Amino acid sequence: MTTPAPVPRITVLLPVYNGEQYLREALDSLLTQTYRNFSLLAVDDGSTDSSLEILRSIKDPRLSVKVNPRNRGLINTLNESLDLIQSEYVARMDADDIATPYRLEEQLAFMDAHPDVGLCGGYYERFTDTESIVVRPPTTHEDISYALIFDNVMAHNTVMFRRSVLERYRLRYDPAFAYAEDYELWVRFARYSRLANLPRVLVRYRFHPANTSSRFRHEQQIAAAKIRHIHRTNLGLEPRPGDAALHRQLFDMRFEGDLPELTAAGIWLSKLYRVGVRRCRQNPVSTFLEFNKLWYSACGRLADHGLKVFAQFLRQPFGFLGNPAYTLKLAYRCWRRIRIA
Repeated sequence: MTTPAPVPRITVLLPVYNGEQYLREALDSLLTQTYRNFSLLAVDDGSTDSSLEILRSIKDPRLSVKVNPRNRGLINTLNESLDLIQSEYVARMDADDIATPYRLEEQLAFMDAHPDVGLCGGYYERFTDTESIVVRPPTTHEDISYALIFDNVMAHNTVMFRRSVLERYRLRYDPAFAYAEDYELWVRFARYSRLANLPRVLVRYRFHPANTSSRFRHEQQIAAAKIRHIHRTNLGLEPRPGDAALHRQLFDMRFEGDLPELTAAGIWLSKLYRVGVRRCRQNPVSTFLEFNKLWYSACGRLADHGLKVFAQFLRQPFGFLGNPAYTLKLAYRCWRRIRIA
């Protein structure tokens, strides 16, 4: 009597739309994983190229193919597929990427050892035909939560979900945030579960002109700005109109405002510091030093206003308790403007 195969603990969800160019390489990287007890659900979303033929040519019993008769779009395809999956974990990958051989094994071991983590990603290699770079996002929940204030720091094609968290809180991709739907989902995940990134390259991410981040960059940026506002509100930052622009200018070190806006920028940095240190457990010293540099840069852009700016600089702890070199430099620049006038 044959022993039945163990029920797969992981389902890899692979949506495919006109992915014939790189699909075989993606499939090979998954089907040769060091961990083998998984199922691979590939969803052909109305492809008009040979993607479906490629999928049907693979005879591995772990692969099942779902076919959308017409193109449903990525978000609908992902949500409909999540409703079908019954395994303990769900891993995501795209049809033009390459999983490292140990990806599923290491993520599963981490998730089993950390039952409080509901979402786990990792490092990834971003590559083109001519160059590659390893992207190392923050790894702990607190650092990820803080970094999400600024940008998406969990690569969609590296993540593994705990399905119990998905179902308990009915977490699905929101069509209102198309082209940044993953970022928005991570922000909601952070309210119910801990997040993690493994400090190991899990996926080789192929960057090319057909990527969503290339084709829909403007739409993605608009959606991401809305998501950042939501996450900041969830953390208690209570952003006001104009804070998003101040935030971007401060952290780009390209402050463009006037004296009232400089006051608002100082208030925003103070709120952000409190949330970063208290809620996200950021190192108070290194965060203070970073904000001291940002505050000095912003005030320096208005040094033409003389001692008014220097007085404003000193009103914030990032000014009067900061690097003495910044204080002296700004004092000299403000004084010099008065002398010239």
